[in-house]
Amino acid sequence: DTQCLMCMEPVEDRTTFMTLVCPECKNAWFHRDCIQGQALCAGILSLQCPLCRNDREFMVDMFAMGIRIPFRLPTWEENDAFIELGQRHGHCDARECLCPAGREEAEAEG
Repeated sequence: DTQCLMCMEPVEDRTTFMTLVCPECKNAWFHRDCIQGQALCAGILSLQCPLCRNDREFMVDMFAMGIRIPFRLPTWEENDAFIELGQRHGHCDARECLCPAGREEAEAEG
């Protein structure tokens, strides 16, 4: 009754070419195609076990099992995908704004 942590589909009950397990926690099972897709997105800087978050032993074992791990930043870091998270809300949304300078007033910090 073991499931792949990525796609939630059943995996074989033993490690095979198509079924891999985390070398550290031994509880994270996944399909080769699922972990390969994760490795291509995460790159060498962010690939880790999806369950125990181990990165060193996990990466070495995945590489030894033939998983291609690109040497680049994760795809979610490219093209400023999360740039809006660094932007600060700059105006008042209250029904009745009590700021003496008005709704568009924003402090430089804080």
